[in-house]
Amino acid sequence: MSEMQPEHPEVRALLDEAARLGAVDADAAECLALDARVRARVEGSAVAEAEAVHQLASIKLSRGDTFEAFALASEAIALVVDLEPHPVHAWSLHLIGVVHYRAGNHAFALDASRRALDVYRSTIDQVNEGRFLATIAAVHQSMGDYDLAIDTYDAALIVNNLHGRSDLAAVVLGNLARLRGRRGEHLTAIAIGRDAIELAREHAPHLVAGLYADVAEASAELGEPETALRCFTDARSDWACRAADGAEVTVKEQLSVMISEGRVALRGDHVDAAIASLTEALELADLHEHRRSQLEIHDHLATAFKKVGRDGEALRHRELQFSLHRDVTADATELRMRTLQIAHDGESARLGAEMTRLRTSALSTDFVDSLAEVDAFHVEAFERLASIAELRGGNTTRHTDAVGDLAAEIAHAIGQPSEWCDRLRLAARLHDIGKVAVLDTVLRKPGPLDVEEFDAVKQHTVIGRRILSGVSTPLFELAAECAWSHHEWWDGSGYPNGLAVEDIPLSGRIVAIADVFDALATRRLYKREWGLREAMRHVESGAGTQFDPRLVAAFVSVMSAQHPELTSDA
Repeated sequence: MSEMQPEHPEVRALLDEAARLGAVDADAAECLALDARVRARVEGSAVAEAEAVHQLASIKLSRGDTFEAFALASEAIALVVDLEPHPVHAWSLHLIGVVHYRAGNHAFALDASRRALDVYRSTIDQVNEGRFLATIAAVHQSMGDYDLAIDTYDAALIVNNLHGRSDLAAVVLGNLARLRGRRGEHLTAIAIGRDAIELAREHAPHLVAGLYADVAEASAELGEPETALRCFTDARSDWACRAADGAEVTVKEQLSVMISEGRVALRGDHVDAAIASLTEALELADLHEHRRSQLEIHDHLATAFKKVGRDGEALRHRELQFSLHRDVTADATELRMRTLQIAHDGESARLGAEMTRLRTSALSTDFVDSLAEVDAFHVEAFERLASIAELRGGNTTRHTDAVGDLAAEIAHAIGQPSEWCDRLRLAARLHDIGKVAVLDTVLRKPGPLDVEEFDAVKQHTVIGRRILSGVSTPLFELAAECAWSHHEWWDGSGYPNGLAVEDIPLSGRIVAIADVFDALATRRLYKREWGLREAMRHVESGAGTQFDPRLVAAFVSVMSAQHPELTSDA
């Protein structure tokens, strides 16, 4: 991955051996990486220690220990972040992006992967740039931005060919073929898929079976079932040949083919064949606890049994699917919160050290000035999270600033002290930060939410308070208050606590108005953009029920001053 100084040959040898054993003996690889870390620390090499920690993170990720992998990658970054750009920094950021990607947290994955690419391009190591680009493209693909995904995959192919990385090129071609198939471009998908198979045979044989399955699905969509059947036969033959040669055939490879066989058979109304393939796949997925595969298999089996009138079995698989989906969703939410907490703890430690420096620095003559500077560090970090939360919901980052600005203007209008108004301007920008823990599939859903989805969204108020309460300054106490209370209603019918009238903090009552107005006046995935007059009248209609009537009057005065035409009869 990286070049180490020649004065650390023992550490280098340990890391090289750990990398070699990583795929075949994770326990031995972990012991070697731990030994390398200890030796690197004794020898005082932050870079060598960071590489050892990154290897440990990679081993944990391969075992499914995502929390530990994320924490270790964060440690590796902390060791080298203040040094010259180094590949281990880039790879650790990349690993963090992969963890977020696996959790379905695509906006965070995209952010981390882009930063990883920027760091990597600043180093002297360029041969792996295509891998970073391919990850970014895969995230775009999962987010449904197919055009940008294709452009990024194309860029990855150019870089891979430039550096002779045929193994990475095979991966990229396979992803492109799959993407083209999803867009209905089946002839193109087949052509690209066959090119990928030929390249993978020599440079990435573990991809061949899955590539055959992709070509089979595209062929079936074109009405060529015989070709699809041959592809599946070739995929299984590839397993047998590789196993005979002593190569490992992974569970993931086998499941991809079995599930694909089931999908194709089901679409062709060969229901018995579909049930046979999917049942075989389910046994394998259950044995190895591949939960995302289990989800898809139960879905297909429920459909298949329903088609042949076996309603009892169809219902059983549908219930298993729903139960598993709840577990997967809960785990994904927990992963978001744990990774966010790890990132926040690291940032808090850094800022705590900075606070100590400011308190004792000769340049800091007053602790209040120091506190303000520390607040600035925290605001920058948390605003970045808040902006990501908005982008994940399909909105722009303008919403956070607009809510802060309008909230401050309303506060001025009711005579609040200027210092408090300025503090609210910043605090209100973080009101929706808790949405970082809400699933992308919920935030980006174009239609109405069901009861469970809405309950998940409502938790962003509690989560936001929990996140922001970690910083004990007046600004962040106010921000936590805003996050917690901005969905309470004047009449007591809001959430999360059903507070009413002046039991609702003033900050929450103000931000509630600013948030609703700007949300209405902004285009969202699930709604049109309202005109300013229409949005203002909606807020006015909520006086005494959703909103504090006194604050609504202040809001109207602010809007009238900013937009006189809104209160005219024209």
